[in-house]
Amino acid sequence: MNLVEQRVVDFVAATASKEPTPGGGAIAALTGATGAALAEMVANLTFGKKGYEEVQSEMEELQTKAEAIRNRMLELSQADADVFNIFMNALGLPKNTDEEKATRTAAIQHAYKDAAMVPFEIGELAYQIFDLAELASKKGNQNLITDGIIAAINARAAVKAAFLNVRINLSGIKDEAFVAKVTAKMNAIEQNLDAKEAAIISLYK
Repeated sequence: MNLVEQRVVDFVAATASKEPTPGGGAIAALTGATGAALAEMVANLTFGKKGYEEVQSEMEELQTKAEAIRNRMLELSQADADVFNIFMNALGLPKNTDEEKATRTAAIQHAYKDAAMVPFEIGELAYQIFDLAELASKKGNQNLITDGIIAAINARAAVKAAFLNVRINLSGIKDEAFVAKVTAKMNAIEQNLDAKEAAIISLYK
């Protein structure tokens, strides 16, 4: 099932169903995609506007970056569902002999890492949206300042949601060095989330 080609109503219904995918990771990616899209919209509606001549090049760069993040987030929404299915397949491998048990354990560990790294990329990408949202809110079409701010709000939600999914998968990984490295990166990003969001929200006075 290709999630990103579904109608919105079908995607949401699939999320609400008894099926485990799409789940929180896919929703985190979709939230990030909408955040990037809002920042991109501000740029698109600043092009050619009187009084914004001096920021056209910045808006062009903003639009390009936001579009790239938006597209990648949609890919990651599908990827999150795919890695879950791979993980479930690994759980279903036979475990009758020592060799089968070893093969199954290795497959599960590999799947756990993949299942952690997809939402980790979602969180990292979502964090990049803050800079785009700030630029959109400060220098973009001021009739759309709240759209730029909502881009930041969605970015924060996407980071928090994605990293929750990372952490639940890290809990099953035996590679302590891997877990420590990924956890440190997440902690560094999350330290600034509240402050970044608050600073952008404060732009609307």
